[in-house]
Amino acid sequence: MYMKKLILIFLFIVSNKLLFSQPGWNWPDNKSLAEEKNVLYTDYLKQGDCLSSLEHHSWLLDNVPNLHVSIYQNGIKIYQCLIKSETDPVKKEEYISKALEIFDSRIEFFGREAYVLNRKTIFAYSNYRSEKSMYESLYNLFSKAYELNGNDISNGNLVAFMDIIRKHKLTSKTISDDEVLKNYDMISKIINYKISNEPKNIDRLKRYQDNIDKLLTATITVDCNFVENTLGPKLIEISMLNDEIVETNYDDTSPVSIYSPEAVNLAKKIFQLSITGKCTSSDIALEAAKIMLSSEPDFAIAKFIAGREQANKNYDVSLNYYDKAIDVTQDNNQKAEIYFNKAQLYMVIGNKEKSRKNAKLSISLKSDNSNAYKLIGNLYMTSYEDCKESKSRVEDRLVFIAAYNMFKKGGLISQANQAREQFPSMEELFNENLEIGQTMNVGCWIKENVVLNKRNN
Repeated sequence: MYMKKLILIFLFIVSNKLLFSQPGWNWPDNKSLAEEKNVLYTDYLKQGDCLSSLEHHSWLLDNVPNLHVSIYQNGIKIYQCLIKSETDPVKKEEYISKALEIFDSRIEFFGREAYVLNRKTIFAYSNYRSEKSMYESLYNLFSKAYELNGNDISNGNLVAFMDIIRKHKLTSKTISDDEVLKNYDMISKIINYKISNEPKNIDRLKRYQDNIDKLLTATITVDCNFVENTLGPKLIEISMLNDEIVETNYDDTSPVSIYSPEAVNLAKKIFQLSITGKCTSSDIALEAAKIMLSSEPDFAIAKFIAGREQANKNYDVSLNYYDKAIDVTQDNNQKAEIYFNKAQLYMVIGNKEKSRKNAKLSISLKSDNSNAYKLIGNLYMTSYEDCKESKSRVEDRLVFIAAYNMFKKGGLISQANQAREQFPSMEELFNENLEIGQTMNVGCWIKENVVLNKRNN
């Protein structure tokens, strides 16, 4: 057995002689013993015998701590192996602590503090994320890792930091809401940067942002007051127009954003939090929506803005945004919805012709749109006083026949029956020498041919 071990050591020394002679290896005077320890610990690690590997690895850390960066890289692998298989909580904690010391020793002897802290933070979080007593230490570790790495922070440390912020805030009460928000903004900005620079990870990064948004609302009270008075002023500050003139390519219908990525990103947060806090009626939610739309075409956002502006009685602005909503969608049902909304708005304004025009456009895209038929029927019903000339009772009542036709097309039987009650009477037809079945034209703004008919009684 002893001879077999010696042969094994010899073979590994020979096979790794070239590797060990490369730059970066700092062999001690007793090089042969160090080589033996290096071969033995790596061999045991490959075999999965982590406890035996630890014995030889520890000798190298104690006696040749600057031997090579690999002894720290592999040291973490050894301790991860031991931690995974250890059932004794005291022993497991000992292994975790030793592993964390290895990260620190690697920085001491081989530098690259930012890079190593990135990895140390992931390791510490994975082992201590459920340990209440460690939340403050983890928070400080994350803070330092973010300070040193900035946009280069590992993706694995994005949601994890917000999780620790939440846990530390709720258990220690030592972090202010402002500090939570400051860290949230920092993480969100980094995610936004990564989305722009890591196209392969966009979907995953967007999921990370969704999770961070949820963690924020679980950490501090995100209500309408918070959105309007804390986030709102910040959005106004950073969304000031640039002094530069924006040149528009009129051959391209894509929007040209005059807002910075930071402003757009914050606008998205405000809008999402406004939905969560049920305060989309606020002025800041409307402003955030407009900033978002300037950066990226979106049917729902354009529709939201149009609806808000309509509620504010800014009718021309509302119509403009309804048109934007139509422009950015290829879905006929969505287009039909917006044309109907425009028809309703024109009815409020009092422009019956444009109201009917848009209602018919809605029907052309969605033939079973009973609401659009109903709207046109009501436009006709309410036109009696405006259109009557009081020269012919029959001609004045043709508007009700036109309304009846529309209600019938929309399957609105009750409304159709109500319209029929306003048809000319048989006596009125007789007095004017007219007959059922004649085609007559409804004058006024309606200008439609109808077939003459009488009311039921």
